[in-house]
Amino acid sequence: MTIDSPGPTEAIRPDAVPTAAQSPAPGSTADPGPRAVPAWRSLAMRAAPFAGWIVTLALAAQLAQGAYGQLTESERSVGMFEAIGYPASAVLLIGVLQAVAVVLYVVPWTAFLGGLLLTAYLGGAVSAHIRMEDSVAHALTPVLYAVAVWAALFLRSERIRWAVLTGR
Repeated sequence: MTIDSPGPTEAIRPDAVPTAAQSPAPGSTADPGPRAVPAWRSLAMRAAPFAGWIVTLALAAQLAQGAYGQLTESERSVGMFEAIGYPASAVLLIGVLQAVAVVLYVVPWTAFLGGLLLTAYLGGAVSAHIRMEDSVAHALTPVLYAVAVWAALFLRSERIRWAVLTGR
């Protein structure tokens, strides 16, 4: 990528397509310049952030509901933690950590950090399900949530899309 080529936040102009007279000769190594963006890709680039935010808000609502149960130390949350083997005093601490991770995930400037923290939290949930010898479906549910967390970040963040797709 050269300095003149468009970066992740620069739009590729459709009117900048070289004509036959401007295009380099076959076998030439000259840079052909910017390319036109197909209509479907332009639509996908505009729709991706909306889809990402829809998935983000759905995940945040689910995870915030769980954090609320832990922050209020509901009987269900305390019972689940005791069944896993954690003391009842850990419910509030883990609820605070989950709530902070959800807030960081929803705020655009800290979404990457929130995604990392939610992935760690969900990894602990997988560990707890394996420790309880739950079914595979119960153990894989947090994995699917973690995949959805990163898929939503991929869709809503142009920087993350660019880094993943270009490897930089």
